[in-house]
Amino acid sequence: MKKVTTILALVAAVLLTASCSMTRKIEADAVPVAYTELQHYFVNNTVNVQQPFRHVFATQEEFERYFGMAAVMGKDGQPTSINWKTQYVMAVINPVTDRDTQMYPVSVVQNGNSIIFNYKVTKGEKRSYSICPFVAVVLDKPVSDQQYTFYYNEK
Repeated sequence: MKKVTTILALVAAVLLTASCSMTRKIEADAVPVAYTELQHYFVNNTVNVQQPFRHVFATQEEFERYFGMAAVMGKDGQPTSINWKTQYVMAVINPVTDRDTQMYPVSVVQNGNSIIFNYKVTKGEKRSYSICPFVAVVLDKPVSDQQYTFYYNEK
């Protein structure tokens, strides 16, 4: 059993290293992409992920299966508006945790037909309640019908 665990750990490490080196190569000549951080939304309580869920949402119906609006009082309390005809959302949803966890975008870059979403996760103290942390950005859809490959990097 120990051999199987060791082999699986080794394979996971190789895949992680290969993934990181691949995105590093793509990022070398990439250009920044304008984005808007998604604000005032929450992950629906029907969503249960066991590992980080990385996804591109192209339709409102699909997006609403995962997210709900959370309007708050005060200035800028409205959820980020999304025009589904001209925009899409790249998101990362982490598993439910009882730790104070903040996720935020670092950058979005593009190299040819590859788009990389770089984000950061910070974990803090244990809390008396659970949260489902996520980070998401709104991007403009491309004008052409070119197919894109999406990558996600936790920095």
